[in-house]
Amino acid sequence: MTMQLCGASVSPFFERILITLDMKGALEQINLAPVPDGFKSEAHFEYHPMGKIPFLIKEDGSSLTESQVIAEYLDRKLGGPSVMPTDIEAHAQAQAITRVMDLYYFAAIHPIGGAAFGGEISDEALEKARDEDIPAAFTYLEKYLGRGKCAVGDDWTIADAALISQLYWYNALAPRFGLKDFSDHPKLEAYWENIKDTELVLRSFERVKKSYDEITGSDAETQGDTE
Repeated sequence: MTMQLCGASVSPFFERILITLDMKGALEQINLAPVPDGFKSEAHFEYHPMGKIPFLIKEDGSSLTESQVIAEYLDRKLGGPSVMPTDIEAHAQAQAITRVMDLYYFAAIHPIGGAAFGGEISDEALEKARDEDIPAAFTYLEKYLGRGKCAVGDDWTIADAALISQLYWYNALAPRFGLKDFSDHPKLEAYWENIKDTELVLRSFERVKKSYDEITGSDAETQGDTE
């Protein structure tokens, strides 16, 4: 049985794994699949007890959950260069960046994402996210963000996969929700300018747009102009 990665690129956590595979040149080594029997089906809960995506169905039929766990598992299991730094300091830096994005940034932007996809979020919660929580998460991120071409040094790492998949949506939703640019966070601003037009990042953007289109019938990049 060939491994199957289940989910859709509209999820930044699913897309993180695809970016990781693209960095390794390993996108063709696993199959991409929708959730078996659909979201919240019995099969879905068997593979992921929380009914979320992504999850990986391994060769033996068992499943692996949590995007960072899956990304690191596939990095070690599949062919291609590793995207985890071997230097202990760089390794810690990369892992710290993924932790900041998962534990602090995602929690901070969650109200914005909820409102963007039809949730009823109070104005107070949106303002707090925009003016306090997201800037605080970016400030924390800058503690670990490097000054090389990529997040950690000059080579792609798993930290870039976490950043690219989340920052796409930040920029896509910025016009609609009045999110600030990165000018208050110079390391983040320089990072984004360095990588946003690279082939790897543009391929990711195209996957996300296509996935969003398939789900909603509209362009993810212009969502900020629609309701």
